[in-house]
Amino acid sequence: MRITRALTTALTVGALTLLTAPVADAVEAASVTAAPAAGSASAAVTPAAAAAPDGFLYAWEHPHAGGVHCRWNSANANWAGCRDKVSDVWNNGYPGVAEDVKLYRDTDWNGSWVCLHQGHSLPDLAASGLRFFSPGHGQGELVNDRVGSHLWVSAC
Repeated sequence: MRITRALTTALTVGALTLLTAPVADAVEAASVTAAPAAGSASAAVTPAAAAAPDGFLYAWEHPHAGGVHCRWNSANANWAGCRDKVSDVWNNGYPGVAEDVKLYRDTDWNGSWVCLHQGHSLPDLAASGLRFFSPGHGQGELVNDRVGSHLWVSAC
């Protein structure tokens, strides 16, 4: 009886832990199976709803996949509709060559940058406190609402 109760309690705790895992962990293991054309804006996509890398970088206007969203599967020198107003990013690119993404402060791959590794997500850039760290315009600034372009790279 005690063993059954202990096992039941352990399984319940384990299930609750999985169900309440942070969004970043769910996003890291997920992908989006359907979304609009590259570079377009649309309603938010829920990253946790899918399962495998799809080759895209996703960016949302608000934390936790809220608001307007953009996605790209190649380098983009001008985020246009998403420039300087993104608070959630997710690199759902394919592992291998050019799997990481450099997020640049300015358009045309200029200014300071930060790296977002393949499979990683920052669902709330403001709360993360992430700052541009490389030399260039914007070094030391918060990344939240300040990205202008991105480039896929093999390593950061």
